[in-house]
Amino acid sequence: MKKTFTILASASSLLLSNAQAEIESEFHVGYNSKYIFRGVDLGDDAYEYGLDFAGSTKFGLDWSAGIWGISPDNEDGNVDELDIYAAVSKDFGGVTVSAGFTAYTYDSGEDDAEVFLGASGTIADIEAGLTVLFGTEGILTDQILLEGNLGYSYEINETVSANLGLTYGLILDEGDGGYASGSGFAYFTASFGLDFALSEETTFSPYVSFVDGASRVGGVDAETIGGATLSFSF
Repeated sequence: MKKTFTILASASSLLLSNAQAEIESEFHVGYNSKYIFRGVDLGDDAYEYGLDFAGSTKFGLDWSAGIWGISPDNEDGNVDELDIYAAVSKDFGGVTVSAGFTAYTYDSGEDDAEVFLGASGTIADIEAGLTVLFGTEGILTDQILLEGNLGYSYEINETVSANLGLTYGLILDEGDGGYASGSGFAYFTASFGLDFALSEETTFSPYVSFVDGASRVGGVDAETIGGATLSFSF
């Protein structure tokens, strides 16, 4: 077991041992016409799944943990990816500060990992967030990435809501892993999606996204993709 997974397991055990009784959980499955990670094309016809848990602790911290998997079709065939993450956050009067860790594992090739620190809040019904990500393993080693997000949600009726999102990524330090092709602009994404509440526990969410990552090695140049997820809360 790698040290990164040992850290993740220890942190998860600490959080769960101090968690309050109520834990929110959700499972989803989905399809994406193309799997684009931070502006880089990683394959077509990508099927995904995820299992997420969230709760709070007696220390006043919120926590989340989960797994996310995807299987795109690329030039190497179907390359399966499984990500494992854990995070903690705390609200400071309208500004939420969060910190966490993500391990990216693959059925072939070297695994990756990173830690992050972020802050978010709501301004005039617009959710804004800024996150700094530090690569710790694999192709992300020593890379420092700054990512900004804006989001807006509008309730059309009791069962349908519309969501808009903007994401901008900026590489502050390309690191030693070779994933980046230099510092500066890395990617931009604009997304529109709908949430259809099929029941209290089930939500269907189609989306369309415009992505630009032309400055990256293997990046996409002004491409539009789409997909959908089906989520079950329990």
